[in-house]
Amino acid sequence: MDRIIAHVPDLGGRVFDMATKGVDHPYATLGPSYWVDDSTECIDARETTLQVDLWHDSSSKGELEDLVDDVTAALKGWADTVSLTMHPVEISLVQIMDDPDGVSVHGVIQIEAMVEADGNP
Repeated sequence: MDRIIAHVPDLGGRVFDMATKGVDHPYATLGPSYWVDDSTECIDARETTLQVDLWHDSSSKGELEDLVDDVTAALKGWADTVSLTMHPVEISLVQIMDDPDGVSVHGVIQIEAMVEADGNP
């Protein structure tokens, strides 16, 4: 979240775990995530997948596409090596769609990264 806030100023800091009703467009939320074990004999690791959702009003599909490009650029190849032992983020899916509510357009960015255990018991 901090990476997106710092590198995508057009979101105005509106990046949430979960948005509350009435939040102004555009904004981003963290969507579904999952991980699979990617350990080897000497390294405990997991391949983590996270979805980042972007939302804008339905009259701004072009602006949403620009925001999706900006978030993708901010995350692609990034690794938080201060807090974690992780490999650079890879982008595995990007999608723009009309939302069924008829009020919003929805962008999806799916990212993947291998994260290693820190070695502490």
